[in-house]
Amino acid sequence: MVLLTALNIQESGEGPNLVLVHGWAMNNLVWNNWLALLEQSFRVICVELPGHGNSEYNEPWQMSDLLEMMAAQLPQQCSFLGWSLGGLVALAYADHFPKRVNRLVMLASTPKFVQSADWQPAQSKAVFDVFSSHLKRKPLPTMKRFVKLQTDGGEPSQTIERFLKSVLQVRSETSTKGLISGLDILSQADYRLALKKLNCPTMLLLGEKDQLVPVEVADEFVQINPRVAVCVIEGATHVPFLSHPNEVSQELVRFMSAGDREL
Repeated sequence: MVLLTALNIQESGEGPNLVLVHGWAMNNLVWNNWLALLEQSFRVICVELPGHGNSEYNEPWQMSDLLEMMAAQLPQQCSFLGWSLGGLVALAYADHFPKRVNRLVMLASTPKFVQSADWQPAQSKAVFDVFSSHLKRKPLPTMKRFVKLQTDGGEPSQTIERFLKSVLQVRSETSTKGLISGLDILSQADYRLALKKLNCPTMLLLGEKDQLVPVEVADEFVQINPRVAVCVIEGATHVPFLSHPNEVSQELVRFMSAGDREL
C-alpha cells in the first residue's frame, strides 16, 4: 500500500480561512464557477480527496488517514464547508480536532448516508451495494450516471450536467481504488454521535429537491443537535452551489458573520 503523504490543496482569496471539501468522484475544479463569489469574503482553501481529480494517490485510504493529513496541511484555525461526502469529512475533522474548527457548514450532506432502522431519510444499502459493484466493473459510465443523480429532481440543466462531466474527466489514468474508498466511507460511516457532540456553530444547507440527501434529514439533524441552523434552498437539487450560487453565498456569508446568539 502506498502511504498517504500529502493532499492536493489550493488557496485563493483573502479573509478568514474557509476550507472547501468536495463530494465523491469530483475534485477541486467543481468549485471554479463559485470561487469568485467566495474569494470576495474568504481565504478559500480547497482540499482534494485522495484518489480524486489530479491526486497521485490511488490506493485504498481510510478516514483517519485523511484527517491526519488535513491536520498537517491546514491552518490551525479554519471554518469548513463540506459538500456531500466532503460534509461527512468536515464533520469528522471537527470531531477529531474540535479546537481547530471555528464553524461548520454541511452542504447537501448528512452524518449517515445509508438507511437503517433508526435512520430513514437516506439511501438504501442495496442501492449503495449495486452502485459499488458497477463502479468496480464500469467506473466511467457509473460515475457519469452519478452526475445525473446529482441534478435529478430539479429543472433540467444541461449546462450544469456538462460542467460536472467535465470535472469528472479530470482524474489520473489509474485504478479506482481511491474512489472505492470514498464510496465505502459513504456506505459505512455513521457520525451521528459526532454531530451530537459538536460545539462549534453549524449550519445544514440543503437543496429542496435533492434526491441523494432528502430534505427530511433536517428534522433528524435538529433532533440530534438542536443548535444546528438549517437552511433549505428552494428548487435546488444536490448541487445548490452550482444552480443557486448567489443564494448559497448569501446564506454562507450571513452564517459566517453572525454572532453565536443570532444563529
